[in-house]
Amino acid sequence: MDALVGAGGWGYFTGGLESYARGFRFVEVNASFYRPVPETYARRWRSRVPADFVFALKASQVVTHADRLHATARGRTALAHDLRIAGILRAPFVILETPASLGFEKEEVSGLRELAAMVPGGTRLGLEARAFRRGPLPHELERAMADGRVLDVVDLSQTKPRLADSDVYTRLFGPGPSNVYQFDDAEMREVDRSSGDAIRTAFTFHGVRMYQDAARFLTFKRTGAFPAATDRRGLASLEEVLGQDARFPASRDELVKDQGWKVFDLDDKTRAHAAMFLERLPEKVYADLTEALSDLRAVSIGFEPTP
Repeated sequence: MDALVGAGGWGYFTGGLESYARGFRFVEVNASFYRPVPETYARRWRSRVPADFVFALKASQVVTHADRLHATARGRTALAHDLRIAGILRAPFVILETPASLGFEKEEVSGLRELAAMVPGGTRLGLEARAFRRGPLPHELERAMADGRVLDVVDLSQTKPRLADSDVYTRLFGPGPSNVYQFDDAEMREVDRSSGDAIRTAFTFHGVRMYQDAARFLTFKRTGAFPAATDRRGLASLEEVLGQDARFPASRDELVKDQGWKVFDLDDKTRAHAAMFLERLPEKVYADLTEALSDLRAVSIGFEPTP
């Protein structure tokens, strides 16, 4: 399987695109969703990365949100521009992300068919139908996607593709609210298994720790093992994670909500969520990190953390 592993853009990556491309060979361009990407930008981006670097492009919100996939003249013009940019970038995927309020009645399904017919050979159109993030797709939508060779874009940590295809495209957010989530080892292994026997799979991480998650997953794909998330293990690792930005005073429930999604090194072989320890704390308000750590030591018997 050809595994493309990357993140949703390089805007927050230290050093920009060229630095990003030294660590990854795949990226999803999200800026194109908000405003048209000038052709000069696309040529510059393509020239700054290795020949085997792969771009994917998120289609304009004009197509999916403003015109709600109705294939209006404005929507067709916007998609045509995105397809030209995809050609310059040599991007094999152009992704439509529709809002959760878009239920795909007859007009939307017809619009999808018309838009899919615009896509040239060698480019795959993908649809992330957020109204159907879990469960089956409507029959007419499924048939239109199959006829137009439109990929069923899903979050593999939440559901598997509903349409059989040699390509799989997943946008990984996790269950956390507002993309606030980090995947532990077990979840990443399940994501990998859920891609099935596809010939080509694009794994795009979109959470607040997307670069770290993508790097850990890429290491796993290459070596079969996950790298450490911190320099320490057990409670010492959790202390390092909490010390980054935990705010006090804070109740047990607030710590679980604000910090529990983060990953720490339980031991040399296991990354787990901070909630594993935090949920064991007594229900009280903690004045500072020292007090919380004191109680964490008291409730951590059985975990046998390594110093």
